[in-house]
Amino acid sequence: GETDVWSMFQDYAFMGDSRTVGLYVWNFLPQSRVFAESGATILWPRDHLEEVKALNPSILILCFGLNDVSIGIWPTPEEYASSYLNLLVWIEQEMPGVTIYVNSIFPAKDPAFEKSSAWYKIPDYNDALQQMCAENGYAFIDNSQLAEEHMELYEQDGIHFFKQMYDLWAANIMMVILGDEE
Repeated sequence: GETDVWSMFQDYAFMGDSRTVGLYVWNFLPQSRVFAESGATILWPRDHLEEVKALNPSILILCFGLNDVSIGIWPTPEEYASSYLNLLVWIEQEMPGVTIYVNSIFPAKDPAFEKSSAWYKIPDYNDALQQMCAENGYAFIDNSQLAEEHMELYEQDGIHFFKQMYDLWAANIMMVILGDEE
């Protein structure tokens, strides 16, 4: 018997962008546990953390980056990682005891680069995020290999995912969470 990966999410909340919205749009998780909207960046949680705090989850999973890279507020990956670290520290101050997981930024694929050529730099931003997490004791969920192996599960816009990608993403997240518990 296979385990339903979605049933393994207990005492959690997600925060993220339009890709994260798919978690409840596809009916994998209840909307009450997924705080996300199209266009969201790492600036967004500061206006929505009270909603998450009301749930008092022990695990907070962050899924930002696509919009952050394209809007140009953080011109270098290092500046972005530094701002992300500031967000993580702030969340920990606001929610003592929460364990935070940082998802890597899923890459874009053609034809998305017509919308933003900055998305070619996503691997560099992921490297900076991974290094920042390692240096500061945060769990980093690397989705790079998952994306590379399943580019056929991207929608035609080269940004969003078909339903099948979410099962794989959830399994990748859960592998990191369970690995941390060992």
